[in-house]
Amino acid sequence: MHKDWPLISKLWITDLTKVATLLQDCYSVRGPVPRDPAAMLCSFLLFLLTKPEIGITAWVDEMYRVPLYAILSGFEPGDVPGVGTFYDFFALLWTASEKNLKPCKQKRKRKPEKGKKGEKAPTTTLGRIKRLANWMLLHLNTQKTLPTDSLFKFFQSQFLAVSARLI
Repeated sequence: MHKDWPLISKLWITDLTKVATLLQDCYSVRGPVPRDPAAMLCSFLLFLLTKPEIGITAWVDEMYRVPLYAILSGFEPGDVPGVGTFYDFFALLWTASEKNLKPCKQKRKRKPEKGKKGEKAPTTTLGRIKRLANWMLLHLNTQKTLPTDSLFKFFQSQFLAVSARLI
């Protein structure tokens, strides 16, 4: 039990209530009352701190078997969210319509031409540096929004800023 005290103190000082305001637009006003997003995120952080190798399905079973994990997450010991609830919560955190940042299929590269016998191969990169420099000048100040931006802002404001104030 004494080995759990550092974990308990970490979760005790962590305030995750602002995740509800971050995700309030994602929840519908109709239908059943959703699980508390702060408790869901706290449970996921507890999962990452204790047993990240077991997976979400085993984590739900672990919260049923060890009531301390359910209590630290913010749930009643018998009332633990299911696996699908966790995956639905992860989908809310990922704000992109696609699952991945890059497409699975990449553009096929052409094989470079060979030089004639006894000669160097012809240069295939004519003007490549100039095109790259022009592209960089055009796109230097544009910032593309990523699906993880809101989550990074949340972690920066709730964890990094708090940690910096404690030091």
